Amino acid sequence: MKRRIIVLIIVISVTMLVLGMLCYDYAKRLTISTNTISLGVEFNAHATPFYILLEKGSLRENGINVTNLLLFRTGMELAAAVARGDIVAGQACLGPIIMMMDKGIPVKIIGKIHNGGFALVVDPDKIKDLKDLNGQVVYTLGPGTQTHFLALKIQDKYNVSFSEIKSLPPQEILAGLIKRSIVAAILPKPYPEVAESLGLKILIESNDVWPNMPGSYIFVVEEYYEKNPDVIKQIVRLIENEIQVIRKNTSYATKIVAKWLGISKVIATKAIQSIEWSTEIDIQQIQEYIDFAYSKGVIKKRYDANTLVIKV
Repeated sequence: MKRRIIVLIIVISVTMLVLGMLCYDYAKRLTISTNTISLGVEFNAHATPFYILLEKGSLRENGINVTNLLLFRTGMELAAAVARGDIVAGQACLGPIIMMMDKGIPVKIIGKIHNGGFALVVDPDKIKDLKDLNGQVVYTLGPGTQTHFLALKIQDKYNVSFSEIKSLPPQEILAGLIKRSIVAAILPKPYPEVAESLGLKILIESNDVWPNMPGSYIFVVEEYYEKNPDVIKQIVRLIENEIQVIRKNTSYATKIVAKWLGISKVIATKAIQSIEWSTEIDIQQIQEYIDFAYSKGVIKKRYDANTLVIKV
């Protein structure tokens, strides 16, 4: 088992390194144009439509020059890169986008990718059902993220009480689950499916706990959008087209996601099919998330969701 864990961690680390090199090479090979943009996406299945566009070369074919492409373990790492000016647009879950806005980073939501896309994973030898979660430590990706709020929702809905909610990057949580040093964790797809393939158990899907749970969105730095509206509109159009295809047939996306994330096609298929792909921006859905974040003291003020969205 110990050897298997070491191999898994090495595979994940190497995958991230190789993809980083591929992304850099991808950017270098693009034909230079005036429609330049730096993109950032999360290293998980939530970014599936972006991976497809990059793999197919659709952005280049439509005259969009991606000068920088960065992959992140968490939305919070991505938010930090936006603050530094490393990227101006991309994909992120709603939590990190709201946190960016709350910290004064002028980003706007311009498109929708999916709802849900998370799950609670447990050690099946220690957690047989929901009542066994009482007094257990649960790991999430950090305050303000959907994983953290999902932990709070689980406590409220199922009347359980975690002894503590801790934070770690997803790869470290996965390693802890496999070593059995972590008993319960909430992770974005496809980490739950990877864990399941290694003997862990998916106890609850996010949509079972939180119907219509907001997932990932397309965001942009406001200044960039004001100067390059046509580039952003084109990207949103391309992403929405891919989402419609994924909703009808996930098979063609499986191979691409498996390649980019370094997982098997079986795991990629399970992850993609468990996500509710949607392009419809629901202002009320975003507002409810903002209100919940504010009620938990995660953000400084209760924002009006209408002011955070640009319909392109």
